[in-house]
Amino acid sequence: MIGRSRYNAARLRLSIPDGTLIRRIAQAAAVALLLFVVLFWRLGQPTFWDPDEAHYAQTTRELIRTGDWLAPYYNEQPFFDKPILFHWLQGAAMTLFGMNELGARIVPALAALALVGVTMWLGATLVSFDVGLIAALILAANPAIFALARYAILDTVFTLFLFGGASLLTVAALQDRPRLQWGGYLLLALAFFTKGPLALVLAGLTLLLAGAVSSDLRRRLLRLRFIVGFILVVAAVAPWFIYMWLRFHDGFVNGYVLDENISLYARNRFNARADPWFYFRVLAAGVLPWTGLLLGRLFDDVRQWFRRTEPLDLFDILLWTWILAIVGFFTFSHFKLDHYVFPAAPAIALLCARAWTDLRERTLDGLTTGARIGFHSVGPIMVIAGAGGGYFMIARLELSPLAIVVPIVMLAAGALITARASLGNWKAPRVPWISLVALGITYVGILTFVIPKLEEHKVVPDVARWVASHAQPGDRVAIYRLNRWSTAFRFYVDRHTPHLESASEARAFFDAREPFYCVMLRPAFEEFIAQGVPLTLAYEREGMWATSGRALWRRRIPPTRFVVATRAERPAVIQVSAP
Repeated sequence: MIGRSRYNAARLRLSIPDGTLIRRIAQAAAVALLLFVVLFWRLGQPTFWDPDEAHYAQTTRELIRTGDWLAPYYNEQPFFDKPILFHWLQGAAMTLFGMNELGARIVPALAALALVGVTMWLGATLVSFDVGLIAALILAANPAIFALARYAILDTVFTLFLFGGASLLTVAALQDRPRLQWGGYLLLALAFFTKGPLALVLAGLTLLLAGAVSSDLRRRLLRLRFIVGFILVVAAVAPWFIYMWLRFHDGFVNGYVLDENISLYARNRFNARADPWFYFRVLAAGVLPWTGLLLGRLFDDVRQWFRRTEPLDLFDILLWTWILAIVGFFTFSHFKLDHYVFPAAPAIALLCARAWTDLRERTLDGLTTGARIGFHSVGPIMVIAGAGGGYFMIARLELSPLAIVVPIVMLAAGALITARASLGNWKAPRVPWISLVALGITYVGILTFVIPKLEEHKVVPDVARWVASHAQPGDRVAIYRLNRWSTAFRFYVDRHTPHLESASEARAFFDAREPFYCVMLRPAFEEFIAQGVPLTLAYEREGMWATSGRALWRRRIPPTRFVVATRAERPAVIQVSAP
């Protein structure tokens, strides 16, 4: 009788959810919706952005078609940019989803989702469930995740393996769980096989910095078997590198080892201005609206370190040294791209989450002074972003009137957070849903209004498709000084395409007997005509020369005219201009 009563009571509890269960279901649905919008919604709709997406996708397509899964090729030439693992993963996805944008991008998106999960696991394992959850949500709503998860390059995959391996090593050291280190070495090997020896460089720098800062941390880390792990990592990746050296000899050594690693790091190949503060600005902007919270945590940790009122948390030390190793290493590089420091993003999210939860638990504690100030900056930052975005949209951008909803939501959310934070007895909520919802709506607005508008100005894919549909099997296809758009044209035309860089190369291509189509800019075409080269215009479109927000300005920026030139005796001349 008692058992039946308990059974009926359990059934009643399941059939009539209480408020807590309903709230948890709603929160889980909100998390799932945020992840879907940020990572997967409209993932395959835009054509490839210039230039790297199409380069990787074309290389993977050639790998699939040739059946040579050991050596990457682009435009039928060996491509020594990175190791092969990313192309294997992308090749599996493109085989399943098709030789298209979705197939090329699904691996980075899934890797970003897994990275969010790893971040949550690490925070929950070493601190608390709340820290893991908030860190995962902050990372999921990060602008870098939104951008890189939708970009068919390897940064999210590399970061997943690198940070995943470092996470396992961290838990193995701090919780005395040595078995986890072997999984960590495996993930570091996969990171090495994705982007090369950079994986070991960043992990090694972090270990050296952490060991130098804390003797306790050094003692815990030295319990791990790093020498054996290093041997295992090298042994796992060495066969492919040896194979490539035996197959391509000096071409691989010069192309990959010297050009894509040593030279790219040590030489200013593109004449970029050396800027030691570049990555600090990237992080400050990329962490918004949590920049103040991160700086507040830094202030609290540094003050605690110097005052030595209590030992600084070992997990915090590892997170800060991780960020310092990544930012410091790339700051000294002569070649800089903003997404190079993306591996620091999970650590930043965890530090922000720790600041947030500590503030909830120790609101008046003197050890959280910086976090408290940083917390009060979140609302004003969103207000400034919403007001500035609204003004810029009205004054400068040519978007749908409905797009104004996005800055209004950001402004209203910031004002609400600021007003509630100003109340003396108000505590930070368990999860910063107001900020997360505002960021999610911002991404919906970008995908709904901004990306389609930019897509209207990306005409090179359309030019390539026109050439593909008109060129006969025996016709030659080439491009002349298309620069950043060369790879997109090569992918969408889907046939061998010489990249002509000099006028003499172009004239030699024109002089050959076989029919041809050559894509170039209108000024180049007019220059060849003035020199007496027998060309005729077959097709013309106007669009943007580089992917830029200037294409959205109300004040019309002079567009670039792309032309398809062919031999003058061709009878038909077709001219099309995009609005």
